[in-house]
Amino acid sequence: MRVVNPAEFFHDGRGPTLVAVHLAPHSAHLIAIDYRVPDSVDDPAQIQHLLFTRAQTFMFTPEEVENYASNVIHWASTKNGALVSLRRSPWLESFSPMHLGKCEHFRAMFYDEFLDVICEAVAIRDGAYADGL
Repeated sequence: MRVVNPAEFFHDGRGPTLVAVHLAPHSAHLIAIDYRVPDSVDDPAQIQHLLFTRAQTFMFTPEEVENYASNVIHWASTKNGALVSLRRSPWLESFSPMHLGKCEHFRAMFYDEFLDVICEAVAIRDGAYADGL
């Protein structure tokens, strides 16, 4: 497991607040997610976004149904990082490898849900996502 950008995407026991999910037009292809870090939930100017490179599949899990007993991530050990790479996880390996050679399994903790995504990279950008940027 590798913690990704803990200074920019972090938790204080619960993760950043998910603001918006951006999908490609007329599809369910994940492009970006707008969020606010925990200490800026009341400041609308503090929106940032995660930008996914070649996302192949993703899954949201509400925190109420997350099975913490079988979770491979011990969030207390991430030094408050809320985004990790599980690299070539069993979940990633359960898919056909044809388009997944450069992909990793990323998991993000948000305030009320977790996001698992298989993609090549995740970048953190300032501001809300704007189509095509």
